Amino acid sequence: MRRRRRKVLSVVAVSLGIAVATAVGTIALDVGDKVNRELRSFGANIAVTPAADSLSITVGGVDYRPAGSGAYLNESDLANLKRIFWRNNIMAFAPFLYVPATINGHNTVLVGSWFDKPVQVDKGQVFRTGLKDLHPAWKAQGGWLSDEASSGNAQCLIGPRLAARLGVQPGQTIYIQVSGGSQDPSGQGGGGPHAALTVQLVVHGILDTGGPEDDQLFAPLATVQHAANLDGKIRRVEVSALTKPEDAFGRSDVSKMSAEEFERWTCTPYVRSIAYQIEQAMPGAAAKPMYQVAETEGKILDRVGILMWVLAAAALITAALAVTSMMLATVLERRAEIGLFKSLGATDSHVATLFMLEASSIGLAGGAIGYLGGSLLAQRLSVDIFGLPASVHWIFLPTALALALVVTLVGSAVPLGHDLKMSPAMVLRNE
Repeated sequence: MRRRRRKVLSVVAVSLGIAVATAVGTIALDVGDKVNRELRSFGANIAVTPAADSLSITVGGVDYRPAGSGAYLNESDLANLKRIFWRNNIMAFAPFLYVPATINGHNTVLVGSWFDKPVQVDKGQVFRTGLKDLHPAWKAQGGWLSDEASSGNAQCLIGPRLAARLGVQPGQTIYIQVSGGSQDPSGQGGGGPHAALTVQLVVHGILDTGGPEDDQLFAPLATVQHAANLDGKIRRVEVSALTKPEDAFGRSDVSKMSAEEFERWTCTPYVRSIAYQIEQAMPGAAAKPMYQVAETEGKILDRVGILMWVLAAAALITAALAVTSMMLATVLERRAEIGLFKSLGATDSHVATLFMLEASSIGLAGGAIGYLGGSLLAQRLSVDIFGLPASVHWIFLPTALALALVVTLVGSAVPLGHDLKMSPAMVLRNE
C-alpha cells in the first residue's frame, strides 16, 4: 500500500496499453465484415453468365458457340441465390439483358435490369435487390425507376454521355429501334435476330456511373425482355457478396481436394466457394469471381489487419517499457530491503516472489481497467468509422488480463534480476 503514486502510474500505463490492444483487437475481429460492407459500394464481385458462353468452338476462324436458349439464364432461378449456404453473405444482385438499339441514327445498347425489386425467396421472406443496392455509388438523377413494366409509357434512365449526344432531357419521349438479339456490352453472345421493333420510352432521369454505362440506356427488365422477345430470359447476373480474402487454401484446386478439405473450403466464405455454390443453385450458369475487385478487397483487409496488430504490439511494448522504468525506480529505492531479506536467509526466489506478486496485482488491476476502457473505445471508434457499434467480445477479458500480467512481469523482471545479483553486504554498506 506504500508508494501509491508510483503504483497508480504503473496501473495507468498498463491500462492504456491494454485499452489500445483491446480496442484494436475488437475492431480487428469486426473489421473484415465492416470493411467488406464498405467495399461493396464499389459494386459486384461475382459475375454469373450462361455456361454455354465458356464453350469455345471455333472452326475456320468462326465461333460456333450456342446462340439459342443456352446463351441465356432463367430469371426465375434468381431467387435461388438467397437459398444457398452463404445466402446471408449475398448482399445484392441484379440481372442484365443487353439489346442492341438505335436512337436517331446513334447506335447504343438498351439494358434491362432490376432497380429496386422485391424477390420472393420463400413463403415468409422477401428480399429487395437491384441496381440501387448493387451499385450504391451510381447516381440516378431524377430517382430510380419502378420495376413494373408498362405497355404505354415505359420509362428509362439514360447515360449522361448518350444524353449529351442525343440532346435528350428528362421528361422527353424517345423512340428506340430494337433489332437483333441480345448481347453483352462487348458485343458477343447469343440470340438470333428478330424483326425490328420500335419502343417508346420516357426519359425518367440521368444515370451517372462514370463507366461504359454512361453510353447506354437502362429500362425495366420486363420492358426489355418484351422488346427483345426474350420473356423470362437474362444474359448476365452481377452479385455482391461478403467474402473472406483468399489464402493458399482458398485458391486450391477443388478437383484435388479430399472430402474433409472440400467441406472446409465450402464452409469458408471465399469468393470462389460462394461462386461454386451459385453455379450449383442456378442450372446452366457459370459464376466467376471478378478477381480485380476481390483481390483489391483482400489486399485492403490484409493491410488493415497488419496495421491493427502493429498498433496493438506497439501499445503493449510501450506499456512494458513504462512499467520497467517505474519498477526500476522502485527496486533502486528498496535495495536496502532486498539486502536485509537476503542477509536474513531469504533466497533470490523469495525476494522475487514478493516483487512479482506486487507487479501481478498492478497487472491485473490495469488489465481489468484497460479491458473496460478498450471496449468502450472500440464502440466509439466503430460507430465513428463504420456507423455501427462493435460487438462485445468477452474472450478478450482473460486475454487482456493475461497480456497485462505478461507486460508487468516482463517489465519487472529486468530491473529486479539486475539487483538480485548484488551482494547483501555491499548493499547494506551503501556501496
